[in-house]
Formats: sequence, C-alpha cells, structure tokens
Amino acid sequence: MDSSRIENGHQRSYGTGGIDSDLPAKNPIHLANSPLHEIVDAAKIKEKNDLNSLGTLPELSVDEHKWNKLSLGIGYMLAMGVCGVVLVALGSSLEDLAENIGLEATDIGTVFIARGCGAIFGAIVSAKIYRWFPGNLVMTVALALIILLLLYLPFNKSYVLLHVYFLFLGLGTAVTDTGCQIMTRKVHGKKAGPWLGANTVAFGISGALVPLIAIVTGSLVLQYYILSAIITGVTIFIFLGPNPDKLGISGQPAGAPRNNEPRKKVPHYNVEIMLGCMVFCLIGGKVTSTAYLSTYVDDTGVIDTSNESALVLVLWIAITIGRLAGVYDQRFLTNVTLPVHLSIFLIGGFLSMLLVLWFPNSGPVLWIGVAFYGLFNGPCVGYCYDLNNRITLPSEKSMAIVMFGLNFGASLVPYLNSVIWTATGSPKTLIVTIFLSMFIPLPLLHMVKYVSYDETYNPLLRKGAKYDAVPQNDA
Repeated sequence: MDSSRIENGHQRSYGTGGIDSDLPAKNPIHLANSPLHEIVDAAKIKEKNDLNSLGTLPELSVDEHKWNKLSLGIGYMLAMGVCGVVLVALGSSLEDLAENIGLEATDIGTVFIARGCGAIFGAIVSAKIYRWFPGNLVMTVALALIILLLLYLPFNKSYVLLHVYFLFLGLGTAVTDTGCQIMTRKVHGKKAGPWLGANTVAFGISGALVPLIAIVTGSLVLQYYILSAIITGVTIFIFLGPNPDKLGISGQPAGAPRNNEPRKKVPHYNVEIMLGCMVFCLIGGKVTSTAYLSTYVDDTGVIDTSNESALVLVLWIAITIGRLAGVYDQRFLTNVTLPVHLSIFLIGGFLSMLLVLWFPNSGPVLWIGVAFYGLFNGPCVGYCYDLNNRITLPSEKSMAIVMFGLNFGASLVPYLNSVIWTATGSPKTLIVTIFLSMFIPLPLLHMVKYVSYDETYNPLLRKGAKYDAVPQNDA
C-alpha cells in the first residue's frame, strides 16, 4: 500500500511505502459491534482480491509476514556487511598486496580507479537488473563472484591482474550494496530509515572484524580464506531465505501504479545528486583512511609501526559505535532534526582531523583524532540514506544515483590522495583529505532542501505547510 504523510490535516501519498498497511489488524474487536465493520471488512476483501489478481499478495498470516520482513532485513544487513568486509580488506591489506608484486602501496593507487570503474558500472546497471530479475538471485550471484575473487587475490603476482581483481570486486560489491538499499527500501518503505541505518551498522561491524582477523592470523592468505568462508555463509542464508515475492513487492517497483492509480512521476533527481556528492566525500575519506593510515604511520613514525593494524581497528570500532548510536538516534528524528544532528557529526569529524593537523607529532593525538573521526563519521552515510528515503519518491534509480556517488568516492578519493601524496611527498596529505571529506558535505547538506521537490521540505515551495514531524520509532 502507498504510505502517506499527514501534515496539517492533509494527506499526501509518496510512492510505495512498504507493506504494513496491507495487513489486517490483529485484533479488530473494536469494530465488531460497529455498523461500519461490514463496510470495512468488504473494503479489505476487495483490496485483497485486487492485490491477489496482480499476483502480489499470497495467503500469509500476520506472523509470517513479519517473519519474512525480519528475515529479509537481516539478510540484507549481512550482505551489506560483506561490502564492508571487502572494502576494509582491500584497503587494510593494500601494502601486502603491493608487496606481492614488488611495489609500495602508494605506487598502486590506480587499483582504486579499477575498482571504481567496476563499482560505477555496477551502480548504473543495478537499477535495471533489480527490475528485470529477482533481487535475491542477483545478490547471490554477486556474492558468489566476490567469494571466488577473494580466494585467488592473495596469490596474485601480476600488476595487471591486480587491477582486474579490483575491477570485478568493485562490480560485485556495487551490485550487492545497491541491491541491499533498493530491496530494503522496497520491503520497509517509508519506515526503512532505521533499517537503512542498520545496514550501515552491519557494514561497520564487518569492517571492524577485518583488522581484528588480520591481527589474530598474521597471514594474508588465512585472512582472506576466513573472510571467504564468512561470505559463503551469508550467500547461503540469502539464497535459502524468504522469497521477497511473498511480501507483495515482486513486479511492483517502487512508485508503480496499483489498481487504477497513475504512476507517480519523479520530477527530478537533484536531491539524489546532492546526497550522492555528500556520500562521495564521506565514503572516500573512510576508504582513504583505511588504506593509508598504515603508510602514514610508516612515513611519520608518530606511533610504533607495530600498532598500525590496531590503529585501523580503533578506527572501525569507533565507526561501528557511531553507527549504532546513529541508528538509535534515527528512530526519533524528524525532517527538521535530522540535518541538525548530521551537521553536528560532520563538524565533529573535521575538527578531529584539525586536531591532528595542529599536533602532527603527537602519538596520543593521532589515536584520539582517528577514534573521534570514526565516531563522528560512522552515522553520516546512514543519515544521508535516511534523508533520501524521507524526502524523495522511492525508486531503483533514486537509490542507484546515491550509490553511484558512494562507489565513485570510494575509488576516486583514495586514488587522488595517493597521486598528491606521491607528488608532494607529504604524509600530511592523508589528514587533509580526511578533513575535507567531512568539511565539504556540510554546505551541501544545507543546500539539499532548496533543490527538493517536496513542498513540505523545500522552504521555497512551502505554502503554509510544516515539516514532517513523524519520527521513525515504529519501524
């Protein structure tokens, strides 16, 4: 059913908003003695028959419906975690992969461009393939590709093949993470905010596992084998899990017409482009810090080189804590308070790096700066997803545009960092890059409302309406 916003007594339909309203009330006793109950029951039967005629609503109980939604939500969280595993593994093991082919980490920055080409292509085609084919099947194939590549990557001795591996890993992760967001938004609709945030939490937790496994195993090959085994379990869970068709979303893309309703046309994608630029910076700084913090320690000697993996681990533990706090916070946010909270996180993030720039030779300051950067950066991408979910019509293209920015940033920013670092010979390049990754999104955030087509959010379009003040704590 279409979700609705009720503002100032007016009801506004905003695309496909999940399936909760398709379910009968658990205890409709309060209608039993009402003269309206027969009309209500007749309307429910007609609606159910209409949906069954479309082949979108099988006969399921309320508990089965909720269980399927929960299982799918967990599956997409785990799949998003795989993307975190791959992202952090490629970054944190960059020095080892470079050593396998006789080079330094800063000499192979072009692998991020290769990954970016695959990721961008994956983000572009995802909007189509998730329409053409069952979402879980597409995700299963992408995850299987990732497993095969991770099993062979630690044995690579070729500079060219290393780029090929990164290219296809970029493709596989882009199809997976874009699919996670598309399918999560389809299943949960306007209540998807906390679930989208939970996806980013899974991403962060999985990312934190990678340096921990690296510290425990001390072997690149064993590390990649363990990660491959974990991803295999996730792939099996999704492949054998509930079919999204049972939730009435198959064949009903976001914003698709239902019965005789006209399809809601998206006026433009300006908001998605702006948010895509924001996540471009946010994820770019995260990938760059993961990939080059070890090299920064080697070049500066500000802390003992034996603590390099521990520093990356602290970064991702802080990111995970930030994301967990962000998901809880999202449950109570409105369209007014969400940008305010996100602004605070962005300011905290760039001030953390500014602290490191002020005291470049202090080991304790580096630990503190990295930890607080991770803490403040952690929730930011999830907040961008949530804002996109709240103020735009849901569609595959909408999410694909934002994910395009994310995948492009994860590739271009670390590459540019390596180029500038090599040209200047200054390790400070890394800290400046991370600083800018948190500073640039701040003005973009406050420009978003002026390009929105939602008249309840854009002050230039608003005609006496107020912001949506409905929090997401019932998701």
